Parts: sequence; C-alpha cells; structure tokens
Amino acid sequence: MKSAQRHRLRGMRHGLLCMILLAAAPLGAQATRYAGAALDLGVGARPLALGAAAAAMSGGAELFRYNPASLGLCVNREIGLMYAPTFGSISEPMATLHYLGGAFPLPGGGSIALHWTRFSVDEIPLYPRLSGGSFLDRLQDPSLRPDGAPEGYFKDVEDAFYLSFARPFRFELPLGWLYTDLAVEVPIGLNIKMLRQSLHESSASGLGIDLGMMVRFDLAQLLQLRRAGQMSLGLSALDLTRTTLVWQNQREEKIGTALLWGVHYSQPLSFHRSRLNFFWTLREKEERNALYGVEYELGGAALRVGYNESGLTAGAGLRWRRMRVDYAFTSLDFEGVHRIGCAFVF
Repeated sequence: MKSAQRHRLRGMRHGLLCMILLAAAPLGAQATRYAGAALDLGVGARPLALGAAAAAMSGGAELFRYNPASLGLCVNREIGLMYAPTFGSISEPMATLHYLGGAFPLPGGGSIALHWTRFSVDEIPLYPRLSGGSFLDRLQDPSLRPDGAPEGYFKDVEDAFYLSFARPFRFELPLGWLYTDLAVEVPIGLNIKMLRQSLHESSASGLGIDLGMMVRFDLAQLLQLRRAGQMSLGLSALDLTRTTLVWQNQREEKIGTALLWGVHYSQPLSFHRSRLNFFWTLREKEERNALYGVEYELGGAALRVGYNESGLTAGAGLRWRRMRVDYAFTSLDFEGVHRIGCAFVF
C-alpha cells in the first residue's frame, strides 16, 4: 500500500516537473509570463492569510517581498522564518518554500535587511527515452514499451537572495488656517536581489531590483474625527528592470514587472486594545487582480481572512513577548496550502 502511494506521489511530481519545464521553455511571451513563478508564491504567513494584499502593510520584515518601503517603518530588530509545504500534505509535500530574513534599524533612521528564500522540488523522476520509432512500433512490439520505472531522480532548486534598504521621511503638511499641520511619513525602499536556479544539469542566475514607497498619516487628524484611525497608501514595482535569468546555454528568461497599488486602514476599537485592519491591493502583472484582507487584533491575538486571485484565504496569529507566530491557509491555482511563520523581535 505504501509502495503504491509512493508511486502515485512520484507520478504527481512528474506532472509538476512537466509544468516547470513548460514554464522554462523558450515560448516567446510565455517565457516572460512564467519565468520566476516561484517568487509569486509569496512570503510571510500574515500577508498570505490576508490575501497577499500587502502593498501598504507594515509590521514585519517579510513584507519586503510586497513593498520594500515597509522596512522603513520597522523600529526594532527582527528575525523572521517561514516554512511552506506546497502541493501535497504537510508531512509529505511535493515542494517546499523556506524563508529566512532579518531587518535591522540604522542609527539616524532607516533600516537594512537581508533575506533568503528557497523553493525546491525533490525526487523528480528521470525517465529513459522511448524505444522504437513511433507509437505504432511500441503498440505492435511489447518489448519496446516502457516499464514506467525511472532511471534516476533529480531536483529543482530556486534560491533568491535580497539586500534591502529603506528610509522614512517625515514632514508636516500645512492644510490651511482651519486645520493643524498634518504629520506625514513617506518611507522609500529598495531591494537588490540575486536569483539562482538549478534544474537537473543546468543552472541559471540573474540580478533584479524592486522599488517601493508608502505614505502614512493619521486620518483622525486630517478629518478632525477623534475615533478615526490611520491610513497608509503604498506603491511598489517588483522586478522593475525586468529581471533576466541567464542559463548556461545563454538562453534568457525575463521576469515581467509587477505593479502593486495598495491601501491599508487601521481602525482602533474601544474594546480592550482591539483594532480592525482593512487591506486592499491591486496587482498588475500580465493580468490585473484585486486582493483583499481583513484583520481583527485583540491584545496579542489576531484573526485574519482574505481573498486572492485563486480564492479565499484565512489565518491567525499570536504575539507573546518578543515572539510572533502566524499561520495561514491560502489558495493556489491547484489546491489550498498551509503556511507557518514566526518572528523574533529584539
């Protein structure tokens, strides 16, 4: 029974391999559409539980992937981790995504951060070439038919290394004699990333740049409403220079630029240090998708629900002293997947 299950699992992995090879094939527009597809899986259990509507979100080192400007609002040193089994069960996934990163505030303002992500698919079966000159030959001669046993296995490994820098700019915006000046924060951030991919006996590498900015202000001060909350606006351009992966045979794959426009509104509630956060992001890359998320925070706990281009997402988070743990269940095109992340704040 276990042998049959393992055989079916390998067959599914073979199907996944076929998708990877099709994505990597030089097919004109498709080469741009699917190149670097693993980067679109997202980082961070909290933003993924909120539908990845994170262009204007702040509060974690992992948000560099959506808008590098968010690092400019980090006030503490933070180390973040994420484990993401993908396609299959948690105990026996067909692929895994790992994240490790840290953000460190700089004296005089600003933050610098280092991040690493790895997407990997193990035990991809390698089958021998078919015997005979045609399907008819194999139909007539049973000895030419394959037995379905692979002659070996290989893996696909995709690494991304990021160096991020962000700096906030703060100023008072005059609104006229009827109002007081409005305090505005405008962080600007930059990611410089190096990509490396190893597939069987081939490898590729490339360099890319992400750029982002945010605007954050107090809506209560702007509207003179004591119960109003805080508003954030975000804009980021990921792979701004159309990051190019160059393979050993000099074949090139270009990763298309993704534009993210986002809004985050945080509404404090009178009940026991609680608040509601609303998120919306418009993501444009080949297609235009609207992403949504709602988060309810009560003390050190949070409940989250969202919507991405594949369906509903959900999750929860706990914060205790210097540690934060987050869980997300998010939708992909093929199935729902689990995401588990934690962060240590110093």
